[in-house]
Amino acid sequence: MTGPVVSTRRQPRTDALRNRERLLVLAREHLWDKGFEFSAAAVAADAGVGIGTLYRHFANRDALIEAVLADFLTEVEAELDAVETMEPGVEALGEYVRGLAGAGGRGLADIVLADPESTPGLAARRRDIRSRGGALIARAQETGAMRSDFTLDDLHVFLCVIAGLSADKRVGDVLVNRFIRDHLEGLR
Repeated sequence: MTGPVVSTRRQPRTDALRNRERLLVLAREHLWDKGFEFSAAAVAADAGVGIGTLYRHFANRDALIEAVLADFLTEVEAELDAVETMEPGVEALGEYVRGLAGAGGRGLADIVLADPESTPGLAARRRDIRSRGGALIARAQETGAMRSDFTLDDLHVFLCVIAGLSADKRVGDVLVNRFIRDHLEGLR
């Protein structure tokens, strides 16, 4: 007769969990500011830990990027969930853009414009998000609420522009929202 299986694996220490969370927060900030070209060493330094600590949590820089993106993609999926229940049209697209605008900076451009396969662990989710974005556009076009020549690539470029404007401290939310409204009005 055998006894119960006892795991010999220890639970992570509280400080290790704190370090991991801090690394993710700072990696996200670096990603938004510098795009995919951010430095893992700079993230570790800003977190007040050595590069070895970062690599104990994330096998390599790509694993760190994928961990940051996994959290962000969850936010994107939630935005899509919310707008897919709206009446199809420019307003739904506007809400989607506004919801993502806060991500800001070069990082969003790198994420949106990069091939989904550039992050293999997230490629399926990224393809699904693109498909859902395309469906949002198609629904608006089918109802006549949006011009027929607007494409998913157009949406991606628009998102990048809005993210850049939102990241610029000299541009306030009022101007960003007016720019979104004016651009979307031109899609009718």
